[in-house]
Amino acid sequence: MLETLLTLPGFIYQADGKYYFLGKWICSECTDVDATDCVTMYQMSRDAKEEKETSFYFQKIRAYSDFALEVPYDPEKIRANMQTLLAGLSDQAAAGLKKQICQVQEDMQ
Repeated sequence: MLETLLTLPGFIYQADGKYYFLGKWICSECTDVDATDCVTMYQMSRDAKEEKETSFYFQKIRAYSDFALEVPYDPEKIRANMQTLLAGLSDQAAAGLKKQICQVQEDMQ
């Protein structure tokens, strides 16, 4: 899962009751309510197969993720933080995160 996340652009994922910006340029917790609400709306739209709304929220989440990037870019720190985060997830949270990653990959195509 780590290597996959490190190839994807930033996105907001939910795991163990928290939200995280994860991707090749970012690994940090997301506490912005507007951003986390977009994740909920994205999932609801996706589950309802509402393509237009799913695309809209997907793009909003991508934008929030880009604005959350930290400068300067530190790939070792991002990798280490992501490894720690993934290692600390419950099995259920890891499975949920894996499902979310697959959904993002599908929606990127």
